[in-house]
Amino acid sequence: MRHCRYLLPWAVVLFCLSTSHAQTMDKPFDGLYLGANAGSQNLFGGSFVDGVDVLAQESRFVAELFAGFRKQFWKSRLLAGAEVQIGFTDGALMHHDPSKPLTINYKNSFQNGYGLTLGAAFFKKRNLSAYAYAFETKRKFDVSIRDAFGTYKQKDEQGMLKYGLGLEAKIWRGLHARTTLGRQRVDFGDLETNIDVDDKWDFTAGVAWQFHIKLKQ
Repeated sequence: MRHCRYLLPWAVVLFCLSTSHAQTMDKPFDGLYLGANAGSQNLFGGSFVDGVDVLAQESRFVAELFAGFRKQFWKSRLLAGAEVQIGFTDGALMHHDPSKPLTINYKNSFQNGYGLTLGAAFFKKRNLSAYAYAFETKRKFDVSIRDAFGTYKQKDEQGMLKYGLGLEAKIWRGLHARTTLGRQRVDFGDLETNIDVDDKWDFTAGVAWQFHIKLKQ
């Protein structure tokens, strides 16, 4: 039940929607929205062994749910908003060094994030949006280490900046399709690592439902 606190905002959103009704969709990207996407994201786990931050890194499948709110302004051509995300990851990574010997397993299945979006709407009907995003994303790994002296466990908690570009298009009524392409900024400070983390591309594709709601008088 540890993820229940992340589901609370969704329950609040649905409650608010139950007290509202639809209005004319004169701004395709204005207001509250919910959605889901899936794709490939750059995952890496870390552990401290003999003073070294031993890393394992791979591009892995991630599925996300998201909720956000944005406003269109300046003749509905510009838009700005905020978004929260929860994600479910294929985050089982491994580092193996037979020369020591050393085997490390990193396990992660969940991530969450929040951030801002800023973009523009195009065409006469303003039904295509191009935007930039910046999100703070957090992950936790359960780490199991086996070396010549035995087996022990660690925890790895991460916070990183994810940034990139996205496209979103209105398909039908409030249904939108969107895709993103981005990277992430990782800073290990003065820590010694076994590898340099590759700045691999993240790619997602998904759908969103844009609500145009008005509270009852």
